[in-house]
Amino acid sequence: MTNTVPFRFGFFSLLVALSSVANLFAQSTTVSTPIVGFSNINLPSGSAMVVPGFVKPAVYSGSSAVSGQVFSVSGLVSSSFNSSNYSDRPNYPKYYVEITSGPYEGYTFDIISNTTTSVSVSDVPSALSGQTVSMTIRPHFVLDDLVENQSGLSDYSDAVNLSNPDGSVTTRFYASGSWLAEDFSTPAGHTVVYPGNGVVFSSGGAKVTTSGNVKTTKTVVPLYSTTINYVGQMNPSGATKVTNLGIAGALSPYSDGMNAFSNDGSLTTVGTYYSDGSAILDAGYSPLAGNAADSVASNSGFAVSVGSSTVWTMPSVVNP
Repeated sequence: MTNTVPFRFGFFSLLVALSSVANLFAQSTTVSTPIVGFSNINLPSGSAMVVPGFVKPAVYSGSSAVSGQVFSVSGLVSSSFNSSNYSDRPNYPKYYVEITSGPYEGYTFDIISNTTTSVSVSDVPSALSGQTVSMTIRPHFVLDDLVENQSGLSDYSDAVNLSNPDGSVTTRFYASGSWLAEDFSTPAGHTVVYPGNGVVFSSGGAKVTTSGNVKTTKTVVPLYSTTINYVGQMNPSGATKVTNLGIAGALSPYSDGMNAFSNDGSLTTVGTYYSDGSAILDAGYSPLAGNAADSVASNSGFAVSVGSSTVWTMPSVVNP
């Protein structure tokens, strides 16, 4: 896949803006000015893994007191964010909370309901209850966002596969600018693609364009033992070396592994990697040199298999 990432800033302005965005999240109770851009992704004929490199614009940022599964918010009142916000997305959540600082930075929680002063989520660790954290609320990136500006996709034949935590695979078929479920009739363009997760795209060759905000925080990506995890880095502007992914500590030494693939449509394995608990190893269990060329392209990904479910904390693409 070939990717181009023009940003709506000059290079110097981009560096200055990126260095200050993280502070804005902690200081503001409104949405801060984001760093935005887009990537053109050329899909080969055949199959390719796509990991969207952007997140959707935030609708809220500020401090929040956590009580059980509830995050407090201040002034969350608008015509577009109200008590009926969660009834128009069957089977999938529309928004999520992300922790933006502290030991839980990068953790995300699906919002299941809200009032004008709080949002209720799921699966919050008990250690967070009683704490006050910096957080942001964003709409989920969904499959429709992936094809908002596409060319070359064919109705009812081009498709994506998503791996699920229970080991099943979800297939969605492209049709008329959106997506259908496996029955070829149920609308499914609102299928969520979580941060750091990917889809396997099968097509006759096409181009899709992703756009949104550069993610300036860490990203916590669940890795499930019950499935093959399609995941990737969140840097939309270039490749990331395998040694810089920060994934070594998430892999059980000498047993959990990851595969990188070709970008010619064949999904041929071009690299296999393990961990000794702190460093990435090559297929022969030797440490991968820091200057090794092995890397993961922007908007692309790899497959990870783990023996026990865990999380990978992906470093921020922005240097503090």
